[in-house]
Amino acid sequence: MVIGLTPGSVLCWMNKLTNGTSTSHKILERCLLSIMSEDEAIETLDVAIKEGVLVSTPNAKSTPASVKRSLLSFTQKLSKQRAKKDPYCFECHLPTSGLVQKCIMCVRSFHVECQRKNPLRPNYSVPSDRYQQYRFPLNESDMEESSDQEASRSVSDTLEAQRLQEHASYELDCNSNINIISQNPLKHESDSSDDVCFVSEQLPRKTKNYSTYVKSEETPHNEGNNELLLCTPCRLLKLSEFLNPPHMSNEELNYLLNYLWQMHHTWVENDVRKYMVNNWSDRDATLVKNVLFVNDLLSISDISRNIETKKFKHLFEILVDLLDLQHNIGIFFGTKCEEYNSTKWLLRDITHDLREISRCSDCFRHSIESNRSDFWFAKPCTQRHELVYAKQSGYPHWPAKVIRVMNKKNNTYDVRFFGGSHSRALVPARDILPIDTDTSKLKIKSSRQYNNAMRELICHKMLLHHPIYSFSFHADPREAENIINSALPHYMEPCSRSAKRARLATPKFNTRRSTAETTPSLPQRVLPRRRCRKAQGPENLQDSTFQIASSVIPSLAPEVQVSLASKVQVSLAPEVQVSLAPEVQISLAPEVQVSLEDYNELMREVLHLNAQLSQKKAEVDIKREELNAVKRKRWCQLCLEEAQFDCCFMASYCSVMCQRRDKRRHQTNCNLQEKT
Repeated sequence: MVIGLTPGSVLCWMNKLTNGTSTSHKILERCLLSIMSEDEAIETLDVAIKEGVLVSTPNAKSTPASVKRSLLSFTQKLSKQRAKKDPYCFECHLPTSGLVQKCIMCVRSFHVECQRKNPLRPNYSVPSDRYQQYRFPLNESDMEESSDQEASRSVSDTLEAQRLQEHASYELDCNSNINIISQNPLKHESDSSDDVCFVSEQLPRKTKNYSTYVKSEETPHNEGNNELLLCTPCRLLKLSEFLNPPHMSNEELNYLLNYLWQMHHTWVENDVRKYMVNNWSDRDATLVKNVLFVNDLLSISDISRNIETKKFKHLFEILVDLLDLQHNIGIFFGTKCEEYNSTKWLLRDITHDLREISRCSDCFRHSIESNRSDFWFAKPCTQRHELVYAKQSGYPHWPAKVIRVMNKKNNTYDVRFFGGSHSRALVPARDILPIDTDTSKLKIKSSRQYNNAMRELICHKMLLHHPIYSFSFHADPREAENIINSALPHYMEPCSRSAKRARLATPKFNTRRSTAETTPSLPQRVLPRRRCRKAQGPENLQDSTFQIASSVIPSLAPEVQVSLASKVQVSLAPEVQVSLAPEVQISLAPEVQVSLEDYNELMREVLHLNAQLSQKKAEVDIKREELNAVKRKRWCQLCLEEAQFDCCFMASYCSVMCQRRDKRRHQTNCNLQEKT
């Protein structure tokens, strides 16, 4: 039995009854057969007549044999008393029948069996479409929580059965106020949330709690029971402040929401207001609004305006507007149409991104701004991530960031790897090692991908020493890029080298002594030893300083070296002797001296020129990539525009018209014609 107007029925009727037109019963019943059965169509039409939505009018052109027969038209009452509750369930969008609960904070209503247990998770399955035929992978955030809830539910059922079995043999007085079922036999922290712990940290063992629970004489009044009286949007508004990421300003919030909306709003191409404006008059649209909707009609343009005016103060407030939009579309178009399915896809994608923002807003912001810097993953976040070596099956240990630790899955680590496409995976705790682990024991083969990942890891470690506000939302992106460019040539040099180094040739031992040893030899260039040579004592501290300067300057371009050599001459105190090799020593002339300030100024100039050189190299690489992209394009043989298809190996065209115009000139050289 149908109670109330079925979703989509008013839309079908109004298309037949626009501008006060009247029509027969059979036509109105027949137009509903596409969304319901014949019996349901007859019952829905009777309900509409009883509620006054359809009004019968006498047929002036009817024959005497059909005087009792009348036509139906849509009600023309513009004024309507505001209903106290929504006649449609907010979850299933069907007329309210059975156990109906009205929200205690708004006019929305819902069936008790339709209410969501988690306001962030829908109680329906998202359908597939031709563009996205599959759901998100199993290691994504949306699928993890469902498995977590099932696991926690099974564990709680097992504990409940064990508690019942333990207390089955006890005999207590019927007047005793001691509860037989203890609330929590294990004394430990709640497993409802994922706690943060380091790799080397061991969680405390769970200890039994033998304290009994005294039953309260007063009526329990907790927030869990009150949440069952609230609708899904009101529950989201209540939790929005707790789900909002810390240290997020209102400007950054609306910036991220604007990005999400621009990326995903194209799912919904048609809404209720847009359909009414394009197909009906203002009077007919007002009549339908009075019949179907209790609240103000929300459209896609309203959500865009709310984002532009920065109306949202918390992250998950946008879901309230999206749920209202879905509810209006479900009532107006029905729940079996493409418009309603598109709202499911929209909510799925936006909810997934909102979860990622709530975990770390900086990671999400850096990923959407990846075109600004190649080392966007190396930028530090306000919420510092633990660095580990994670191992997947078939791959070696790889440096990664820890996004979160899921205690419900036996301390499974949700990590994102350095280098490459920065893939993400769920790795068990047994395959996680601290970042200070000796990599030589891991036996990792040196490769280009591994060197790039380690290069990014070292850059991230270096950037951790800079102030966090240098990479925040309000920071200047050019300043952050300059910090990265100035640090890369020096901190990244050990990683860019190959793992295998050529050995120095051992000089042959000459038994004959040269007679020139007694004569003063000409000054010769002495090659410095490897920089990894350890100092023999504290007196070699100045040796390391000289080695740093000698290693930085040769790494520059030749023109930079000439400019530096012409400006400043570097020397140390006369009593300082730099030991480059056991058999060779360089004594600096006493007349060549420079103060420490001049030396620091030289080093700053070296860093500045090297940063400029790196920036110019990056610009050259970008231009080279653009040139290669232009070379890979195909061009029209006639108008020299970008081609869309090939005629043969010799010619391409942008349109069929250009191909026809160039046919007479090209047919003599067409390879395709020769083959045929």
